Amino acid sequence: MPFKDFNFDLKQVRGFLEVVSEKSFTNASRNLKMSQASISHQVGQLEKMLGLKLINRNSQDFSLTDEGKVFIKFCEKLMKDINNLKSEMQAGTFGGVINIISSSIPGTYIIPGMINAHRKISQGSYYKLEIGNSREAIEKIKQGEVDLAITGREIKHPSLSYSEIFNDEILLVTIPGEKTKIPADDLKTIPMIIRETGSGTKNVVENALLELGIQPSELNIVMECTTSEGLREAVISGNGYAFISSLAVDRDVKLGKIKVCDTGSLKIKRPFFLVTSKVRPLNDNAANFIEFIRAGVLKQKK
Repeated sequence: MPFKDFNFDLKQVRGFLEVVSEKSFTNASRNLKMSQASISHQVGQLEKMLGLKLINRNSQDFSLTDEGKVFIKFCEKLMKDINNLKSEMQAGTFGGVINIISSSIPGTYIIPGMINAHRKISQGSYYKLEIGNSREAIEKIKQGEVDLAITGREIKHPSLSYSEIFNDEILLVTIPGEKTKIPADDLKTIPMIIRETGSGTKNVVENALLELGIQPSELNIVMECTTSEGLREAVISGNGYAFISSLAVDRDVKLGKIKVCDTGSLKIKRPFFLVTSKVRPLNDNAANFIEFIRAGVLKQKK
């Protein structure tokens, strides 16, 4: 049945693409920070506009109709063309903007040094660095809003490519004067400050605790922080213990403001990943910066 008016907006297209990618309205609504009813309405409006059913959806099946397979190719090309246009316009304005999003540890302690080294060999680059947790960073690269992400966790997606670029150690720390020998059983009783849901630090710590048979819900949590700096300051202020990156507390340990706890066999190593899109086009400067990072990693491994 022919549609009467080809009239839709980009939010509907992004919603449709996310639903198809996740094969779930629930997961898509969470990723896009929308209600499930809103994203269902967006897809319904597209189907109403086209006069066609795009998705087979019931408890037993979630798949594209033949018409949906045609329409998703159009949507993917449309988003690619829009991203191309954004890259070309930014390149014309700044000579090549490099849009970066990073989780807090590499964004604070690693990437500024990378940018400084890259600036010395690359003229005319303009860098935009945004700090967010790992889940936020991965969502931004999925949506084509940035050129690259540096995260502390992998959330697999067919449009994304992950490369491990360096490792960090997560330490249990407290202030001088507090108990620093912490066996596994004591982890349930000490006052604990944690990162927020979506944080790569929280994810890797919880996985390590589960391997010891400790449920995260068993911890004595007294406070939650959304940044590693907030976590560090909460410890220094005497609010409790925290698992935190060695990079974030290195200076405070040397100054005697923070003490590293002995946790016996509990050793937490955390990889960081360079995340890029397999489908998003890049301006020359962004592509050059990504290759610069990869070349540095290869050099370190030799």
